[in-house]
Amino acid sequence: MLSRFTWDARPARSRPAGRGFKLALPMTVEGPDPDGAFFHEETTLSYMSHQSALFPLKNAVALGSRLKLAVALPPKLDERRALKLVVKGTIVDVEPGQGDGAPPQVALRLESRYIIQADTGEAASGSVPPGDAPSL
Repeated sequence: MLSRFTWDARPARSRPAGRGFKLALPMTVEGPDPDGAFFHEETTLSYMSHQSALFPLKNAVALGSRLKLAVALPPKLDERRALKLVVKGTIVDVEPGQGDGAPPQVALRLESRYIIQADTGEAASGSVPPGDAPSL
């Protein structure tokens, strides 16, 4: 029997393990909270495939919102400089965290476009003024 759901519609955590990788890579997440205020948060990637990503996020977010991820790539890829993968996507699921005080897990459906760029080492923290917020 055929399923009524496509892989694109399923949360990343319920997909077969062979379709992606469980990775613990540091990353930053940027985007709007449910009130539209821009946030920037440091977190760790949990899972990634060519279509989706799963990660814990302390900031509240709304389903359907677009986020920008900047994932630090392992140093072995280029010993001359640090690289990061920058990709955008849409939130398809938010599940409460497992355990006391654990942040919710956010599932993102990734866009097909991405860039790999040298990490400039600029670590932004906190919120960014609205005029300086990048377009998502």
